[in-house]
Formats: sequence, structure tokens, C-alpha cells
Amino acid sequence: QERFSSAGITKGGFNKRDGRPAEHETLTCRLIDRPLRPLIMEGWRHETQLLSWVLSYDGLIDCSANAITSSAAALWLSDVPLLKPVAAAHVGYIDDQFVLNPTHKQMERSRLDLTMAGTKDAVLMIEGAADFLPEKLMVDAVAFGHASIKTITAGLEELSEIMGITKITDTIEPPVEGLDDAVNDLMSAKMEEAFGTSDKSALSATMSAMSKLVVAELTKEDRFPDKDNAIRASFKKMQSRVMYEHAKATGERIDGRKLNQVRHIDIDSSILPSVHG
Repeated sequence: QERFSSAGITKGGFNKRDGRPAEHETLTCRLIDRPLRPLIMEGWRHETQLLSWVLSYDGLIDCSANAITSSAAALWLSDVPLLKPVAAAHVGYIDDQFVLNPTHKQMERSRLDLTMAGTKDAVLMIEGAADFLPEKLMVDAVAFGHASIKTITAGLEELSEIMGITKITDTIEPPVEGLDDAVNDLMSAKMEEAFGTSDKSALSATMSAMSKLVVAELTKEDRFPDKDNAIRASFKKMQSRVMYEHAKATGERIDGRKLNQVRHIDIDSSILPSVHG
């Protein structure tokens, strides 16, 4: 949240306190959440709150990339089991040159507005807009931003070694041995057959029935007692894998669309043409 006090401003009127987050602050929260949540160790069930406040702001650059990086650094240097350090970068394209963390003034002339986050190994999130830039230039922009991300994550790794951070992992339940194989043996063939239909409602009903079936089968005779949630999670993971393999092998999504096709959208406009607000 960008607090008024960070820019030396006091709100006028009766209410002097900062109100609810503005729209761009809510969107920044989503940018923070998107790359970080998947990297927290699976099974982490402790309530975790992450507050990102702009305490001092000169008004020159956008704070989104810094918010992601500082939030990731806070998690990485805490006892929360974040698997890898994460950083972010804001990339512009001005006068045929990539610019890292451009100012608001520079962005007025930029043909690219790209916010990205990642680890030293991969890019996790891309958000932005471009003025009809070619694909190769966009790939180069991602590589340019990723280079700075690697530098920051290397510094975070070094800092964590110096601080000797110990992560809390003793409350995380280990994977149930043999469960994934059992779910795969029981349901993979049936799931591949189910994905042969493009009827979304029928497929949803079939998946729901299969989920109940696999839980019933694997909990009887004490094969995996009291592991209903783990079985459902394993089934969901297998469902994602089979769906991906289906698209990769056939070149089609589950609903029959090609990988380069966009879903058909119908819009009926001007129903209330004079409504304002």
C-alpha cells in the first residue's frame, strides 16, 4: 500500500487515515502473490500475512517491481519455507533500447511496459503491454529483465547464508508413500478416456464421480486410511498431468480448440445506452 505519508502528504477532510487500497494497489498485490504462492512448500498450512508498505516515495518510478522483490526477500529471509529466492524487474523499450526500471517520465515514450518476476532458473510471471513489438524483441526483453533478476536472487542467496536462516518444515506432512502410483494405476486410463469428450458439463460430472470413486477405492481395506484429502490432491495432480499430455500429443485442448485458437465470445452491447457510472 502506498501510504500518503510516504510522499509527505496528509489527507484533507475529516478522515485523516489511509483508506482501503486503491485499484492499482490491489493489482500490485496480485503481482506479488502470483510468483510467490506456488513457491511456498506444499503442505504449508500456517496462516501467513505479507504486508508491503511504501514508507518513502520520490515519485520517480513505479513501485510494483520493488514490491515483489521486497516481499520475496522478506519471505526468503524468514522461516517460511519459500523454495527459492524471487525477484522482479520492470522493463521499458525507449529509443530502440531496453531500459531497466524506467521512470514515469521515460515510460511516456516507451513502446513496452513489462513487469516480470522469476528465480535464477526461470521466469515465473509476466505482466504488461506492448506497442505491436515483434515476438523476437519481446523474448529479448524477457531475457534482459531476467538478467537483473538473476543478480538480485544471487544476492538474496548470499544474504540468507550469512544470516543462517532455518525454515520451518517439521509441521509439513511428508507425501504419502505409494499414493501417486496407486491413483495413477487406478484412474489414468479412465481419465484419458474421459478427456475424449468436449462437453464441459459432462466432463465436469465425470471428473466429480471419478474423484469420489478413487477416494472410496483407496480408503477401503485400510490401504490409505484417513487420507481422503491427500487422495483428492493426488487425483487433481494426475488430472493436470493427463490434460497437459493430451494437449501436447494431440495439439488440441480438452474442449476441442487448437492450441492457437481463442474461445468464441459473444457480446451484446448497448442494452442500457444512457446509463452513467
